[in-house]
Amino acid sequence: MDLKIFTIVLIYFVSKSHENIFFSVPIYQHFNSRSSRYEYRGKIFYNLKNLIRKVSLDFREVPFKSILLKREYITYEGIVNDTRRDHRYLQVHINGKSKYIILPPHHVVVEFYMHRGKNYFICNKSPFNTYTKARIFCEYLEKFSKFKSQHMLLGKNSLASRIWRNTWRNCYFECFSQNHFEELKRRIIKEIDMLRTAFHHVPIRYKKKLEFIAQHHALLNAKKNKPLIRDDEKTKIHEVAAFISPVIASLQINKWYNSYLEEHVDKNKNMKKSKKESNHFYLLLSPDISKVGVGVYLFRKTLSIVLTFI
Repeated sequence: MDLKIFTIVLIYFVSKSHENIFFSVPIYQHFNSRSSRYEYRGKIFYNLKNLIRKVSLDFREVPFKSILLKREYITYEGIVNDTRRDHRYLQVHINGKSKYIILPPHHVVVEFYMHRGKNYFICNKSPFNTYTKARIFCEYLEKFSKFKSQHMLLGKNSLASRIWRNTWRNCYFECFSQNHFEELKRRIIKEIDMLRTAFHHVPIRYKKKLEFIAQHHALLNAKKNKPLIRDDEKTKIHEVAAFISPVIASLQINKWYNSYLEEHVDKNKNMKKSKKESNHFYLLLSPDISKVGVGVYLFRKTLSIVLTFI
């Protein structure tokens, strides 16, 4: 499929998506033979009306209709029942009337979580420090997860295509965006290692120090709106960088590799000049390179990717 046609189709479906993003707040419910009460953030409430008002005051930025209460534990006279995975949520109106709703396992929800006194808002296993950031990420997740035709945009090289399918099988945006794209980073390294194996080179080692550098540069590139590289000849540190639509981020290594082949195979030496931000990609396939770090930063609807290596 032509990339322009794919982009038009992507924009069309994204524009059609307006699903409400729910916000889940954890509570406990305690029963005994005489009464029932609710526990929220260490405080006890004897009716849902007071509880939902307290929750709505704590999260004024959240639309009231989006708030769901999630019973994580139910206790009955000392017996504890873990209900965190039952997908049942309590939707409460301002007057205290309520109903249970069951959400499908893959329904997009922002989850509230407290750890050591700090508030976190979780979307797809990715923690954020504000509800707004988590909601925006969840909106991307709800929109982009519909697309599962990335293989139609693979390059011409059959070896690279087989490696891509082996690396990214059944891993689409919901999969590789978990924990702020940690899964994307992991599979990028796996794909590079499989390409290196084809050249009979040992796997590359992942270094957190290089990841820190790459992550910082991915952020800077996003803010400058330009995929810059910052090579350091003294320390022999090299980089490649790219901007790509998040939904097809899994294609970036395949894209770089096919571009590398196209630039170096022309028998008439009428080679296309590689882009500065990717002209060191070939070094990742060299035995001289042994360490790498990956940086990924999502800014609006563009993913900034940087690989830093030595």
